[in-house]
Amino acid sequence: MDDQLEISETNKEKNQIIVNKKYKFNLCYITNSTKVFKCTEYKTVKKCKSYIILNDNNKVIKYENKHTHPGKEYDASVSIVKHKIKNEIRKTSIPIDINQKHIYNEISEEIGLICPEYNSIKSQISRYIKKQLPPDISKFNEIPDESEYYINERDENFMIFKNSNIIIFQSPFQTELFIKYNENMFADGTFYIAPIFGYQVFITRIYAPEIKSFYTTLLSVLNNKEQATYELLFEELKKNASKYNNNIIVTPKILHCDFEKAITNFPFINPEYIFDIYNYIKIICQIYNYFHFLNFLEYFNKTYLYKYDIQYWNYYNDINHITNNTSEFFNNYLKKLFYKKPSFYELIYHLKREESLSYNNCKRKIEGVWKKKRILIKTDEINDLIKKYKKKESELIDKKCDKNDIIDLWYKCLLELNKL
Repeated sequence: MDDQLEISETNKEKNQIIVNKKYKFNLCYITNSTKVFKCTEYKTVKKCKSYIILNDNNKVIKYENKHTHPGKEYDASVSIVKHKIKNEIRKTSIPIDINQKHIYNEISEEIGLICPEYNSIKSQISRYIKKQLPPDISKFNEIPDESEYYINERDENFMIFKNSNIIIFQSPFQTELFIKYNENMFADGTFYIAPIFGYQVFITRIYAPEIKSFYTTLLSVLNNKEQATYELLFEELKKNASKYNNNIIVTPKILHCDFEKAITNFPFINPEYIFDIYNYIKIICQIYNYFHFLNFLEYFNKTYLYKYDIQYWNYYNDINHITNNTSEFFNNYLKKLFYKKPSFYELIYHLKREESLSYNNCKRKIEGVWKKKRILIKTDEINDLIKKYKKKESELIDKKCDKNDIIDLWYKCLLELNKL
């Protein structure tokens, strides 16, 4: 047989033969020692009667070339490209690690002009990769104690703790960051990227001042939001850090957590006038019968003005870091990686990938290889606005103005903050 023959596969992963890069033959049936392939057009109106018979060694015994239709080079090339990419995927134990675009580029050079565009096969290959992942996990207790997915790109163990309510991921690099920069730790949880069996993904981050960058130090999947679960998480975080710190326990000095959305801007105004502004807003709500907001104000009063000391949540004198610009920014970035809730193994793959990117980013910045251009962020805008109002307050005090004028000033500042 002088014709060029290539082994391929159908979308359902059945054997297929492609002849001269334009005729496709699907496996029809198998006998004791032969495999019979018929042209894909034999069931169409073309009723093509061409067929190929192979022996056990895939050698051609007979090729009946009676095509009643022109060859389809493009369709054949699509099958060849998908088959070659799937073959590469099957060779790896972690298929999601495959760079399918890189493989495509190599194959496209080999095939030439008739090669299909990458976007035309991308979704099919992505679905195939997901099929190769381990069976998805539906319950927390199904999470394995050991997995090759827990090993990062530097061959280090990425999973440090697991029980029936929590699994914690932290690389040695992230542990060292936590030990070195534990003055401020930023914590936040997100429900959007938690696997279907988990309650939330909880993340902690730190700030490295000499390279002006935030880095993730811990990623975990929680099964609930009970206080005992969070306490255990932080105990394991400290316990793991002590292994790298001569058994000395490391405890974060300041823990930054999210404020509830409705009071997001109260932490930035002068704490001396927060009670007064609270009462001012309450009076306005009573005048205009804003009953729903009055209920919230009552909750705010009990929770933030009496239950907690204002100094614990007020940033007036230290607007350097805002949780929304660190933990929430990273959480929003992770959300964009998934168009729906990820499987457990998809999530772990992307968390590892982000850890690797952070590692390389940090090393480059420390070595001075990469200096990222500074851009104005919300923290800067808030800082500038508060400085402006501090100056105005100082001017009012110098003029010996009434206290109500200063209260009114900071109320206007709160309104401006709400517009940022």
